[in-house]
Amino acid sequence: ERLSHAWTTIPHVTQFDKADITAMEELRKKYREQVMIAGGTLTVTAMLVKVLATAVQHFPQFNASLDPDKGEVVYKKYVNIGVAVDTDRGLLVPVIRHADQKNITQIAVEMHTAAEKARNRKLTLDDMSGGGMTISNLGGLGGTYFTPIVNWPEVAILGIGRDFVRLVPTDR
Repeated sequence: ERLSHAWTTIPHVTQFDKADITAMEELRKKYREQVMIAGGTLTVTAMLVKVLATAVQHFPQFNASLDPDKGEVVYKKYVNIGVAVDTDRGLLVPVIRHADQKNITQIAVEMHTAAEKARNRKLTLDDMSGGGMTISNLGGLGGTYFTPIVNWPEVAILGIGRDFVRLVPTDR
């Protein structure tokens, strides 16, 4: 119901791009076990929560929501990032609060806990409210590109597709 409302209410514009995540993958492999010991899973999404938390501080127009009663855009003074989780009831979006103030291990542990709560039907409305922007990662399904639906009343969403190893010529 919420996704249908968002799809018909918010103008969706999609920008597709590619990124070299070689260095990020090396870091993920290097620290994966350390994060696992702490109780999390060091995923690309967990790392991108931290990246996005930093980015929205430089581009506050993406850390905003719509206030339909006042007819205005509200710019958040805090950085809360939603992470779409696939469940048997559809997508649920728990929010990682103050993601800009947490390290990647803390984010990974919190995301792991939130995903478990989502799949076990234990998320509360408070767990899913207050986001400034959301990340949706369909890479596990194998798709390269997709148009994610903005999580109303947020104004933007970052969609991540599957990563691939490929040879790319460089000028180095």
